[in-house]
Amino acid sequence: MPKLSLRQVITLGVALGITLPALLLGSLVLKERHERELALRIGEPMAQYAQLLSSAMAMPIWNVDKAVAKQLVDSVMRNPDVVELTVMDEFGNVFVSAEENTRRRGTVLRQQRGVNLDGRPIGMVTVALSTARIEQQWWGDFAQLGLALLAQVGVSFLLVFLLVDRRVVRPLYKLQLATAKLARGELEQPLDWHRRDEIGSLALGLDQMRAALGALIAERDIKNADLRQELHDRLQAEEALRLTDAKFKAIFHASPLAMTVSRHAPGHPIVDINDAGLRQFGGSREMRLGQSHGLLWRRARDQAHALEVIEHTGEIKGFEAWLRRIGDQAGDEDDNAILCEISGRMVALGSEQLIILVLEDVTERKRAAEMIWNQANFDRLTGLPNRHLFQERLEQEMAEAAREGRSLALVFFDLDLFKEVNDTLGHEMGDVLLQEAARRLRVGVRQNDLLARLGGDEFTLILSGLADIGDVHQIVQDALERLVEPFVLGGQQVHISTSAGVTFYPQDATLVETLLKNADQAMYAAKSQGRNRYNVFTPSMQDAAQKRMRLINDLRVAMAEKQFSIHYQPIVDLRTGQVHKAEALIRWRHPVEGLVSPADFIPIAEETGMIVELGDWVFREAVKQVAAWRRTHHPQFQVSVNVSPMQFRNEGIDQASWLAHLSAMGVPGQGVLVEITEGLLMDAGHNVSGQLQVFRQAGIGLSLDDFGTGYSSLSYLKKFDIDFLKIDQSFVRNLTTDPDDMALCNVIIVMAHTLGLKVVAEGVETPAQRDLLAAAGCDYGQGYLFARPAPAGEMPFALPMAGLNRP
Repeated sequence: MPKLSLRQVITLGVALGITLPALLLGSLVLKERHERELALRIGEPMAQYAQLLSSAMAMPIWNVDKAVAKQLVDSVMRNPDVVELTVMDEFGNVFVSAEENTRRRGTVLRQQRGVNLDGRPIGMVTVALSTARIEQQWWGDFAQLGLALLAQVGVSFLLVFLLVDRRVVRPLYKLQLATAKLARGELEQPLDWHRRDEIGSLALGLDQMRAALGALIAERDIKNADLRQELHDRLQAEEALRLTDAKFKAIFHASPLAMTVSRHAPGHPIVDINDAGLRQFGGSREMRLGQSHGLLWRRARDQAHALEVIEHTGEIKGFEAWLRRIGDQAGDEDDNAILCEISGRMVALGSEQLIILVLEDVTERKRAAEMIWNQANFDRLTGLPNRHLFQERLEQEMAEAAREGRSLALVFFDLDLFKEVNDTLGHEMGDVLLQEAARRLRVGVRQNDLLARLGGDEFTLILSGLADIGDVHQIVQDALERLVEPFVLGGQQVHISTSAGVTFYPQDATLVETLLKNADQAMYAAKSQGRNRYNVFTPSMQDAAQKRMRLINDLRVAMAEKQFSIHYQPIVDLRTGQVHKAEALIRWRHPVEGLVSPADFIPIAEETGMIVELGDWVFREAVKQVAAWRRTHHPQFQVSVNVSPMQFRNEGIDQASWLAHLSAMGVPGQGVLVEITEGLLMDAGHNVSGQLQVFRQAGIGLSLDDFGTGYSSLSYLKKFDIDFLKIDQSFVRNLTTDPDDMALCNVIIVMAHTLGLKVVAEGVETPAQRDLLAAAGCDYGQGYLFARPAPAGEMPFALPMAGLNRP
């Protein structure tokens, strides 16, 4: 096969270089878009339907209730992408199914999910969705991309070909002719070249090489003469050294410190080594003499530095370096290495230069000093730098960043719920958790970064040498994901999370104290926004931190001065319009700021522990009010009270006092409904389970708030004997516009009724939402359509029934 010319190679390379990346990039973009659309519009709904149906079908299959099962299947089939739904019993028989063959176009994706009851498999749910609409859109995009690529490749190829031929190929051919002349030895005539680009530079270099070749021959003769003179001088130096050898050796070998004499020449061969040196470094005199002095040094850079100092000043003092014993290998320090303090000077012996070095072993002295330094600068539990070393390094990194005009990031990590783990499992397990947390944080630390433990459950990370500030976000997010994975402490899995704050130098602050304060404020902002996240400091956080401190102080004053009140929002029976239930909602009217949102002060009350006292007051006030309403309105009136997870944890609720208050007010347990969250049940230990059991035994009902936004698991609905499910308002809001939300609400309602639970829909704001919920069989509704939260005296006990749908 004939070889291609340079012009042909460049033409082919340009064609491939333009076409292949364009095709590859376009294909990748369409493929990524196609997969994202499939996942968003097919994969996620299919997974939701499969999960909900697998949970919801347990009771109908077990009870052979095909009517309820059919109702669930019909709800999901309202989605136009659903092709078929099949529910099988544990024997593989079709329990109930539905199919829309008119939708069976394109690729049909299926997902199966087992149906379990009390851990026993009792059936299988299969959901199939069509991808026809997404695939049709994808092919249209592919055709448009092909036309665009064809036009781009043609224009780009023509332009690049013309440019390369004129600016590269023709000049290179001219340069080839010139190099042929040099190869023939025609060195007299200079190259005639006037271009100033890279090829011009190459031609200039070639012309300079032509001029240098003539000089090399003459220079070679001069160097040969110099070499003969150097050999003569060396012989003279050796003769002089022999004359003084006897006297020098007597002093040399009597020294208790290791000493060497080496020649200042390439390789620095050892001329002599004393007895102390042989004892210190090992080996025999015969082996060491003539050996390169570099073999004694563990690092070549240390020897090079010492030689540089001696060459410039004639001597060296107090220089420390690691040297080797016999059998030691080059590398870092270990137990077989020797740390030496090196002093010496260069002396002339005839025409020869010799280097005399004294090599004092200071290994043990330095190790003792290093141990003391480590104890003062490192955390004993985790082995990480402590607060002292961290602040020292932070000051150094900030100064270096200022000199080099670059940024650095400071990250502040705080383990969420560490105190609870420490109090529950003991300090020994708390130490194990801290050690494992430190290990996980080390995984993402770069070589030049510094991870430190300030104390307790607080860690800091200095990220220096930032090429892109965006890298910080990925590093911090990866660290949070590693720390949210379960910890195994004493054979028990423990789940915690971490909140982090990030601040940048010099963008946010130029002082160490201010930078630390900024990172701390950003971390607290992350905690206040739900934990298991990070926040980047903004100037507004300074105001937020001050506002937070004022709010904490004002909250304490408000509790002492009783600035709180209770508003009630009716829970309406969607069949009759009657109001026999209400939810108690706390309100705080600040004497200066006015009405403060519960979203602002409830998280602070939970964080500071004031939620326990506040929740106790809300419960007692609600019991007083329900006692009055049972006398004046309805003997079975019931009030719902929200109870924070923080009230259950630590020392828990004073349940004996609550039950005594119910008895004193003449209210049975059925008069109160305790509202809890899914998160409390997922992490419920023996302490929480025991408190819930006491409520059940006293007749107090349990309501699960915001159902559908968390894990939505059947297992804890059965385990904790829940009475009510509250559908979160995020599902209710889009009932009239989103068929998926309506289908999910239908599934939740049917599932709840199958388990014997009542359903309350939150956030009902329009008659259309109310009618859809009522038609689906929802028991109760709550929202602005009926009434806003108001004082007890403004409570509406009956609402107009016009327009209410009855199933």
